[in-house]
Amino acid sequence: MHTALYRKMRPKNFESVIGQIPIITTLQNQLKNETLSHAYLFCGTRGTGKTSTAKIFARAVNCNHSSETGEPCNQCEPCLDILAERNLNVVEIDAASNNGVDNIRDLREEVKYPPSSGKYKVYIIDEVHMLTTAAFNALLKTLEEPPEHIIFILATTDPQKIPATILSRCQRYDFKRVNRQTMCQTLASYMQSEGVKVELSALEYISSVSDGAMRDALSILDQCISLYGNEIISLQNAQSLLGAMDLNSIFLYTDALINKDASKALQIIAQASKEGRDFSRFTADIITHLRNILVASQINEHNEILDYSAETMARFKEQGTRVTPETLVSYIMDMSELQNQLKYSSQERLMLEIFTVKMSAAIKMTECKPVETVDVNEVVRQPMPTESSTVVVDNVDTATGNLLGNKAVVVEVASVEPSNFTDIEDNWNDFCRSIGGLLNSMLSLCKVKSGDGITIACNNNGSLMYIKDHKDKIEKAMKEFFNLPEEPSIVIISDEGYNEASAKTADADEFKDSIQSKVNMQITFE
Repeated sequence: MHTALYRKMRPKNFESVIGQIPIITTLQNQLKNETLSHAYLFCGTRGTGKTSTAKIFARAVNCNHSSETGEPCNQCEPCLDILAERNLNVVEIDAASNNGVDNIRDLREEVKYPPSSGKYKVYIIDEVHMLTTAAFNALLKTLEEPPEHIIFILATTDPQKIPATILSRCQRYDFKRVNRQTMCQTLASYMQSEGVKVELSALEYISSVSDGAMRDALSILDQCISLYGNEIISLQNAQSLLGAMDLNSIFLYTDALINKDASKALQIIAQASKEGRDFSRFTADIITHLRNILVASQINEHNEILDYSAETMARFKEQGTRVTPETLVSYIMDMSELQNQLKYSSQERLMLEIFTVKMSAAIKMTECKPVETVDVNEVVRQPMPTESSTVVVDNVDTATGNLLGNKAVVVEVASVEPSNFTDIEDNWNDFCRSIGGLLNSMLSLCKVKSGDGITIACNNNGSLMYIKDHKDKIEKAMKEFFNLPEEPSIVIISDEGYNEASAKTADADEFKDSIQSKVNMQITFE
């Protein structure tokens, strides 16, 4: 049966652990000097070697020779038994699925008994932050006064969720993300031992997208090997597998944004769609690219902050000369919002295209103008006149829906009160632009209806959920923009609900009443 690459390449001794030299050195010194602690906490992001180091340490504390070398020999009986997972003295617990107080109570009963063989019983509790509060409290007493033959190794990706009382009783070790260059060299060595041919550029790309997680990198390589078989794994192969764009296309897309060339940017998106690219990955890559431009524009020379070739660094710096840091920060923040929005949208390409046009500033939203001709049935959607004028109204038979003719309506504005939200429909586009960012993009596609309250109708479920999440922000912005005495209470509905409400017809008298209810006007019909 096939063994996953990340399992096959799991380190068997401390020397094989990648990128954690300070931690490994400390643990080896404790083994040599026999100054072991009763509890350890291994923290760090996924795939950085926490569990692998815990297993190596569990073998080392029971190994017959580790006090001499600081390494498990992997040949003595205790080592071989633990490697074969037939030694009952090393117990692995998944706290994600065994997080209740009863599980910890069972553990407390077990630790009383000495090991059946070897020196120590080692309990490795993975994802320990998933334990319940009651379970942590049950574990606390055992950590505080453990038997001499017990060692706890707690592993977590989220140490902030662990109570301070637990943290204070453990030796804490923070595992760092694996350096990109180190990871690339290690992957090359692994592939050579496996007899797999792979381009260096592909390994560099995989190291980059793995974000310091060696397990993620090995999983990607495993997929590449399965998909491309005996072929040489190229950069294009790796990018195609992940649904990502090549770096040159990302540079071209960013150039289009900087040059405000929406047409070019949209062509790149269309090509990405043809090639079946993942737009969530595309957006993430653009965010990373914008960050790289920002950092490159702030450093004087090539260094470890950006681990790229000199040629790529030169391209970053060149793009940085054509855009301000403030604009880059704005792009990054706005595109991060878009990335979050794509999680809830079934129209990823459409969302990205709309946002691209907005960012490239290729269009300018038109200003709202006074209405000259009004459809009675659409009165709730029209902005109000700001001065005395005559408007023409379609007179519709409400029974048949037939057009009976037109009526001229003289509107004399006596005074306009800021109450009752009369300005909001008229100045909706201005208000949207004042908010800016992705929220501007979402709101500008919505319909708004004001009266005794404010209703915002969203054109898709993604927008509906996103705008609901930002309801408080919108209400606060409305109060400031329209100079209202207090924050308005808005109702957020789907476009379907809005259309049902707007489908009701109204005759000329209803039209007159609706206007007079909004502003203090004198209206006569000719």
